[in-house]
Amino acid sequence: MRSNVRWIVLAAVVVGAIVVSGVAFWGGSEPAPTPAAKKVERVANGSVTAKGTVQPVASRSLSFAISGTVSELKVKAGDSVAVGQVLARLDTAAAKEAVTDAETALSEAADALAEATAAATATCAPVQAAGAQSAPSAAPSASPRASASPRASTAPSCSSTSGRGGGADAIFTAQQQVNNATAAVSRAERNLAGTTITAPVTGKVLTVTIKVGDTARSNVITLGVVSTMLVKASFSESDVVAVSVGQTASVTLPGTGSKTYAATVSQVAEVGTVTNRLVTYEVLIAFDQVPEGLLVGQSANVTVPA
Repeated sequence: MRSNVRWIVLAAVVVGAIVVSGVAFWGGSEPAPTPAAKKVERVANGSVTAKGTVQPVASRSLSFAISGTVSELKVKAGDSVAVGQVLARLDTAAAKEAVTDAETALSEAADALAEATAAATATCAPVQAAGAQSAPSAAPSASPRASASPRASTAPSCSSTSGRGGGADAIFTAQQQVNNATAAVSRAERNLAGTTITAPVTGKVLTVTIKVGDTARSNVITLGVVSTMLVKASFSESDVVAVSVGQTASVTLPGTGSKTYAATVSQVAEVGTVTNRLVTYEVLIAFDQVPEGLLVGQSANVTVPA
């Protein structure tokens, strides 16, 4: 009797060990679900859903025209601004000096052109006067050589270079210098105007990368057009076939419970993006009315009826 009990206990131990080993084996080899399977899913009512992020319909990166020291910064991230509003300024001393120098160079070039023109006129005047005086005596002459001689000497004297600072070549060179100096003045004036950044559109300041005292030039402020806000979401290739431009959609936001916001599909990408062998298509969904307190970059859940 005791022998039978021992065999029964031994058999139970062996069976238990086999069961535990099998569970450990199969549990350890089960593949983990891919993140993509959680990103886009089809719900029971036939709609398709996806996660996305909120973004403005457009954004502008603003820069100064030249490099300089920031003297004024009038905004911070999150501020709402109106078109034409001053956002930041550079110290203008160097830019103003450049304008003055350019204007001085233009004045000197204009004087040089005037001198070259006067010199050419003074050179041509005596020759033209001499030709006028000899014209009456040339008429009664029977010899063609006498009448041809004044005309032959007059043309080269007015059209060729007659010493330094005179003649057509000197005028041409002086005019080029005036043109170059005029362009330099325009460039210096644009640079001076470019020491101030103003808002090109009404919107919200998204980022500011400078502070007063910094040396800066490019991409110092990013401005978003928030009058229209979008959700950028990715749908799988099997779900995107149920999505089209103009289709109604609903959006839920974190922290708002079950409240939904009406939206409309505004764009569906024509080309997919491959990530870990999963093809997704970017879809833009515009809010019909932008919710109060909506933040750029916050997450959102989109549902589109299939």
